[in-house]
Amino acid sequence: MPIENTLFDYSPISERPAFTWPGGAKVACYVGLNIEHFRIDRASTSIWPGTADLVPDALNYGWRDYGPRVGIWRLIESLDRHGVRASALLNSDVVHQNPQIIKAGLERRWAWLAHGKTNSELTAGMSPMR
Repeated sequence: MPIENTLFDYSPISERPAFTWPGGAKVACYVGLNIEHFRIDRASTSIWPGTADLVPDALNYGWRDYGPRVGIWRLIESLDRHGVRASALLNSDVVHQNPQIIKAGLERRWAWLAHGKTNSELTAGMSPMR
């Protein structure tokens, strides 16, 4: 017996009407920027396991911190140069830690998508707030 889907009706692509992009465009793309915050006082993802338990882990924190200090601004320059509007997959801690990035995104009308609180705390292991 099939499982009932209460969210939406099944619609195979072979039975849908033809779809056209605005202006007759043939291709569409999505530019999603992971804009993440990592805490320096927590161990996190490591590119070399020998530092995985260090706090602070200067080796791995350094490459993670490059993004908000340098990388995002180079990406913004390139996106601006080519007239591309991005979507920001945003850790909410970025709002407080890097407000200049939020300001730049608001000025460019980025779409904002929730991407957790911080990449140093996985939401899968969090307990409900009370």
